Amino acid sequence: MMQDDDIEQKLKIYDEAFDYYMDVGRLPDTILPDDILGDFIAHTIDDNPQLSSQDHLWRELLKDEIMTFIENMLDIFQPIEETFRKEKAYIKLFLCGDLEYRRKVWSKVVYTIRLYYILEEINIDGYIKQLETIDQETVYNAFLKDWERASYERQMRRKRQALEQKRKEWEQQVKNHGLTDYRSRQKIEHIFYSYPKLKEILKIIGREEQIRVEEMDETVLRYLPLLPSAPRPEKEVEEIANGKDLQHLLPSELAIMSEHQTENLFYLKYATGHLQLFANRPKEESQLKTDQKDQKKPRLGNGPIIVAVDTSGSMSGRAIEIAYSLLLQLLNLAKKQKRKCFLISFAVRAQYLDLSLPSNRLRLDDFLTNKFTGGTNGEQMLNAALQMLQTDNYSMADVLIISDFFFPTPIRETRAKMNAEHNKGTRFYGLRIGLNNMGSSYDKVLDQNWVVN
Repeated sequence: MMQDDDIEQKLKIYDEAFDYYMDVGRLPDTILPDDILGDFIAHTIDDNPQLSSQDHLWRELLKDEIMTFIENMLDIFQPIEETFRKEKAYIKLFLCGDLEYRRKVWSKVVYTIRLYYILEEINIDGYIKQLETIDQETVYNAFLKDWERASYERQMRRKRQALEQKRKEWEQQVKNHGLTDYRSRQKIEHIFYSYPKLKEILKIIGREEQIRVEEMDETVLRYLPLLPSAPRPEKEVEEIANGKDLQHLLPSELAIMSEHQTENLFYLKYATGHLQLFANRPKEESQLKTDQKDQKKPRLGNGPIIVAVDTSGSMSGRAIEIAYSLLLQLLNLAKKQKRKCFLISFAVRAQYLDLSLPSNRLRLDDFLTNKFTGGTNGEQMLNAALQMLQTDNYSMADVLIISDFFFPTPIRETRAKMNAEHNKGTRFYGLRIGLNNMGSSYDKVLDQNWVVN
C-alpha cells in the first residue's frame, strides 16, 4: 500500500484539479503534462458536457466517483512506481560510477535489461558490439540515456494499461448506479430544504449572520467595574447623555440591571457606551475599579468545524436522514470556504473521521451506515470534541451536536473545559431532533440549540 500521507496529498491535488477544470476549462499547473490521472479527469469531464447545465448534484456525484476511482488507481500504481524508483536508483548508481565500476557491473546490467526489455525498447546487443569498437565511456553514456527513456516509458505504459482495464469497469459501475445514487442524494437534499432551521444553522456556522447579543465581548461581563453608590445628580439637570460612567446613571438604568431578565441588556449598553447618564456630573468621590479593558472575542472569519452526529438506536429512520442532510451541506460549506471539518459519530462509543482529508470524504456514507448500536455516550463525544479543540487545526472551531439528546448534561469537569474553550472563541451549537425533557436541559449548556421534529 502507498503511504497514507502520499495518497492524501495526491488526492488533494486531484480534488482541486477537478474543480479548477470545471471552472477554467483546463488543468492547473500542479498537474504535469504527463499525468495520466490528470488526463483521466479532463477527458471524463469533456465526455460529460451536461455537467455545466445540470444541477450541482450531478457534479458532486461524478466528482466523488472520480476521486474514488483515482484513489483505487493510486494503490494499483504503487508497485509500478516502486519498481520505477528502484530502477532509477540502479541507473543513477551506474551513472555515478567510474569506468572501472561500470565494467565490473556491466554483466549484471545486461542481465537486467534482457529480463525486462525487448530489443525494440533497448537494443542491448547493439551496445555490446559497440563496446568492442567505440570508446567505452561514450557507449556507456549513450546506453544510460536509452535506459532512462525506456524505463520511464515502461512505467507509463504499465500505468496506462492498468488505467484502461479499470476504466471500463468503473464506467459500467457508474452507468448501473449513477441514477440511483443521484435520486438518493436528491432525497437527502430535499430533506434539508424542508426544514428552515437547518438553513439557519448553516448560516450561523457559515458566519453569514451578523453578530448577535451572545457574541458580544464576554470579558465585559466578567470584568465589569464595581458599582458605586446610587448616583446623586445636581439639582439642575441640563440634559441626558449616553456613555458608560457608572457614577451618573439614571435610576431607570439601575432598574434594568437589578432585574435578571434584563441584566444582559444592561451589560450590552455598558459595553457599547449607550447607558443613559446625567450630563452635568457632580464631583467624583470614588475611583472605579477595572480589572481588564474591553476586548473582542477572538472569533475567526472562517474557522474550523466539528460536527458530532448521534447514531444511536433512537436516531434511526427520519432522524438520521435529517442529520445526514445537514452534514452534507456543512461539508459543502467547509469545502467552499476552505475550512477544516471533523466528524464525530457517537452512540455507545465515539468514532472519528477527519473530513478535511479527501479519502475520508469518500468514506462518509459507509461511516454513517449501520451504526445504530444501543445507547448514547454524550460524555465521550464531548471529550472527543474538546480534545480536537486542543489541536492547531481545530482550535476555536464551531462545534455542532446533532442528536435527540437522550443523554445527561456534561459533568462539572467537562462543563468547565467547555467554558474554557468558549472563552477562547469556540461556540457550541445543537440540533435537537425530537422533543424530550433531557434535551431541553442542554439549552443552558449550548450557545444555541435548534429543535426540529
